[in-house]
Amino acid sequence: MKGKVVVVGLGHLGAHVMQMLALRGIADEVVGIDYNKEKEYGEIRDLADMAAYLPKQCKIRSGSYRDLKDAEVLVITASGRICDEDRLKELDGSIAVIDRIIPEIQKNQFSGIAVVLTNPCDLVAYYLDSKIDATVIGTGTALDSSRLRSRVGEALDIAPSSIEGYCIGEHGDSQTVVWSQVKAGGANMDGQLTREQMQEIEQDTIEAGCKIALSKGSTEFGIGMAATELIKAICGDENRVLPCSVNPEGYYGQDGCFASIPCIVSKNGARPLPEMEMTEQEAERFQASCDMLRKIIREKFV
Repeated sequence: MKGKVVVVGLGHLGAHVMQMLALRGIADEVVGIDYNKEKEYGEIRDLADMAAYLPKQCKIRSGSYRDLKDAEVLVITASGRICDEDRLKELDGSIAVIDRIIPEIQKNQFSGIAVVLTNPCDLVAYYLDSKIDATVIGTGTALDSSRLRSRVGEALDIAPSSIEGYCIGEHGDSQTVVWSQVKAGGANMDGQLTREQMQEIEQDTIEAGCKIALSKGSTEFGIGMAATELIKAICGDENRVLPCSVNPEGYYGQDGCFASIPCIVSKNGARPLPEMEMTEQEAERFQASCDMLRKIIREKFV
């Protein structure tokens, strides 16, 4: 597996993504950029000290935006002030940061795929997509869907990797758990989980990020792994099905926003799967989530 990945923003999350990319041999060159050059030096030097023990050779180094000219993937984790209790309150600060990055992306003619982790990632990904020519994907509910599968697995005493299920819509409070399509070994959850268990799992899935951030100051491991899986699918041209944030462009009757739906992820970006069946209530909740995102887009970006 080959490729050059540039990570912008070397806080807990950015540094963790760089570590995962190197440890798993996903890219043969990982470049880190941070506005705080002292922190950038420390993180890159610390990461590069892994080199002798890596299973595959990977060049880890500091860089500049000039590295975007031949990068396959740009990973954006840089953000403004983090608000632990409401991702939407981070929008103005995050857009101010993105506005400083956009001219560098344009000037250096980046033509790869930009993966946005910066919250609120659906809105930031939409904004970035409107400003650059490159393909943009938001991590969206890739993390929430992992949380859902982990919690269903715990309840059923089944490996989370054997659970199939998706959260769709906003990476936030309005996301929709598509319970009608959550399965273990092809079997739906009806009869395996009580309604009370489903409600508890759904609430915990939605609130997990805020609870973790309030407890330790950030989230990094779950989102780091979710982002790494997306990047791996891109670099490896895997055609892998993952939920991520894109413009649905008519799928599920939605357009004009970025929201998470199951997509086929490859070197060409993220292509929506044919629509999965949903109950009327699930479809209404997804509609409401997209409506909320479009409302903010009209208020902030139009």
